[in-house]
Amino acid sequence: MTKSILTAKSLTNFSKSYDSGRESAAEQSRGEFIEAFPIAKLNRLRLKDYVIGLQLPTFCDRVEVKTRPWAVIQGSTAIKFGIYFGATKSDPTKIYRFSKKFGSDSDSAFRAVRSALLELVRLGAAAELDFTAIDANPLSQMFKAKILSLYFPERFINACSGEHLAMIGQTLGFGENLPVSQYQHLIVKAKHENAQTTKWSNLKFTAFLYRTIVRSGPPADSPFQKPTKKSHRKVNFEDIQEQRDRIGKAAEAFALKWEAQRLDGAGLAGLVSSIQDRRDQPGYGYDFLSHSASTQPRFIEVKSVAKLRGESFRFYLSDNELTVSNTPEHQGEYYFYLVFFGSDGEPHSLRPVLASKMYEHAEISPASYTVRFDLENA
Repeated sequence: MTKSILTAKSLTNFSKSYDSGRESAAEQSRGEFIEAFPIAKLNRLRLKDYVIGLQLPTFCDRVEVKTRPWAVIQGSTAIKFGIYFGATKSDPTKIYRFSKKFGSDSDSAFRAVRSALLELVRLGAAAELDFTAIDANPLSQMFKAKILSLYFPERFINACSGEHLAMIGQTLGFGENLPVSQYQHLIVKAKHENAQTTKWSNLKFTAFLYRTIVRSGPPADSPFQKPTKKSHRKVNFEDIQEQRDRIGKAAEAFALKWEAQRLDGAGLAGLVSSIQDRRDQPGYGYDFLSHSASTQPRFIEVKSVAKLRGESFRFYLSDNELTVSNTPEHQGEYYFYLVFFGSDGEPHSLRPVLASKMYEHAEISPASYTVRFDLENA
């Protein structure tokens, strides 16, 4: 078996440019999916809870859209789900539409689709994996691969394209013409057999394989850039404090739930109860102490992010937070959890970013100072 691409040098070089923030977002999306649709409840799945196009968020909507950070299966039509609710180019009427191989009406088609879904997760959980049976399951190939990777990440890598899985598997030396699901499984085994990648998540390993094999090229540019112009906007510190008090708690509650879902998605659900709240102890320099791995702490500082008219995104950082985030003890695992608010004033999304990566591309300038003094005869 040839695995020459998994060299210490290539893996180390990749790690230097890897964006772990994207990995965290993917883990959270999986955790949210598992929370909404645990395997034990799939046998009670209803048509309206399954189809895309009818209401949000449904099973298919979460698999295709909400968990896109985990793996991408977009590109083909909604018929890949077996049944969906919507229109077509030739017929603008929104109705249930389904593949004829599953039935002659929407009810019978959905029952067959749900049966295929239940059989797929049964096969994915079996002690002995039957790859021929998995590939023969009537659900579409990319849809099956995404479901298997979401429910069984310890057995199936989070890559879904049959063409890509075969390309990666053959490059790793697994031979030709194997069942697609077998490639998906063997790639996870290859990760664990390498002393360096065995500690990596599936997400990181897949990112490496895609950059090295599927889309060979230089690392992507950071999404964070220095602001296009320097701002000298007048600052009202009382307004700043009022804003922090008003939205801070909402952002922190949103981030805490997001982190619990990320731990679940990362296979660390047992550590959710171990998250330590340090918001009332500012000397620590971060809001929450969590975990990136079972023995690896993660330091989380929640930041409400604003975009001022005509200016860049910004948040406020204390001197202590800046100092702590740059210490050797914290530097590699200190994250800003950037919380974005919608027009309704409620938090609607979160983006995790490693502080050291943010500092490489952002502009940092002082906003306020604390002045301490004693006053005689006061």
